[in-house]
Amino acid sequence: MRKAYDTFLLSEVSAGLAAKAGSFEPYRYECAHCGEEVRLSAVDSTSMVPHFRHRSGNSDVECEYYLGQYGAFSTDARSRKSKNERAEFYFDSNTKMFYLGLRFSEDEISAYEQLSTIFELRVASQAQPFYILRINGRNFSIDTQRLIPLDKFSCNYFLSNTLNGIKRKYEVFNNVANNAATFFKMQVGDGGYRAKLVRSSVLYTNIPYFIVFQSQSPHWSPVDVCLPSEIKVENTFEFETMGRKFIGKVLTITAKTAQIDSLLSSWGYQLEAAETLTLLWPPAILSEDISLINADAAYLYSTFELQAHGNINVHSEDITRITDGVSKVAVNPRIKVYKKNAELMLETCEQETDAYINLPVARRAEKNYRVTDDASFMFNRSGVLPLNKGVTVQMTPDSEVRHYTNGYLDGIVAPLEQITMSGESLLRDALIHYKRTETLNWDDFKSLYLSQTAFHYIETCEKTGLINSAAKYFIEEGRI
Repeated sequence: MRKAYDTFLLSEVSAGLAAKAGSFEPYRYECAHCGEEVRLSAVDSTSMVPHFRHRSGNSDVECEYYLGQYGAFSTDARSRKSKNERAEFYFDSNTKMFYLGLRFSEDEISAYEQLSTIFELRVASQAQPFYILRINGRNFSIDTQRLIPLDKFSCNYFLSNTLNGIKRKYEVFNNVANNAATFFKMQVGDGGYRAKLVRSSVLYTNIPYFIVFQSQSPHWSPVDVCLPSEIKVENTFEFETMGRKFIGKVLTITAKTAQIDSLLSSWGYQLEAAETLTLLWPPAILSEDISLINADAAYLYSTFELQAHGNINVHSEDITRITDGVSKVAVNPRIKVYKKNAELMLETCEQETDAYINLPVARRAEKNYRVTDDASFMFNRSGVLPLNKGVTVQMTPDSEVRHYTNGYLDGIVAPLEQITMSGESLLRDALIHYKRTETLNWDDFKSLYLSQTAFHYIETCEKTGLINSAAKYFIEEGRI
């Protein structure tokens, strides 16, 4: 087969370009004809071109000779023939627990729901499931991950459903006999991080990883290891879950050395140089692992060439090369780029309406205001001053404290005098506390309706030709 469905890119890919992209994780490629798992063959062959073949045990001749329409590759995720789950395993830093993440498309949820299909999770192929969940619209949202906490330890987990009974084996935790580490790729969030299991045997330099060592039995403690100096450890901690004790480390491998290669090889990994992939424009909102943009095109920087149907799920005409490393890519409505460590999913979203942008602003008046966090700013005639948490500021008549959340104004603190004082009392207060003056110009007040207090004050200013700046400001506002 010259093409297959890539469950990572969510589109069909060619065998030749998939071979160049590398990363041959289990269950990544599926037959574009029947939906069963396939593997890349003849990747390094000099006599055959790369192609996809079924795993052993499948002898469907029609699939083996399936070519599909020449030059036609579907970038629609719905072209997937398989109805098997899309699964990933995670560690969450907040809960210190491991999770299985399940995702189904709209068609898959609908098909399973009509047949009352139940998802099953096992620790062994012949064991009874320790977790079951009906696949329907109530338990799963379309193309949204459902996280299932793992409360039973096993190096391998078997995923299946009651519709076909096929038990798919996922190797999660490394061989404890060698005290080997299991690597998870970091996904940093606002309140911690979620790390996704590295399902391939390839690691990359300068990429933050979370690694874990587990105890060999519930009664033993895991053994820590001394790592080479080129592996920079940011954090080490112990935790307990699934009845086992674990040691976790957050680290980055900064260089490739013989010592590191030997260590990683003993754990079943190999090290390669990392690729870089960056969204340059437009700005994006991160929702889980998807970057949401309000545009039909995106500008990307990458250290590798974007290859349609190879490492990005778009057609070649959707990619415009701007300069070395910079490309413009059409986004309609979702694209995914994946090569080695570099992974990016973009999805278009509609511009939010004013009803969502205009947040309610809480207003209050204080004589002295104590700052509660580091998101407040003092506005006055001198400019803008950031305020530190715990500081108490005196609210002067022309000052105002504004509080922001995620860049949006949501609170204003005004001076108590500014709200309660007006007329002669406000004029007296301004003349007492503010000594700054400026040249008097009657033209500044021609369009204003002046109160008797304001008119008399301006007349007195004619003697010196100067007017108090604060008093002028309040007159223009109509408060004197």
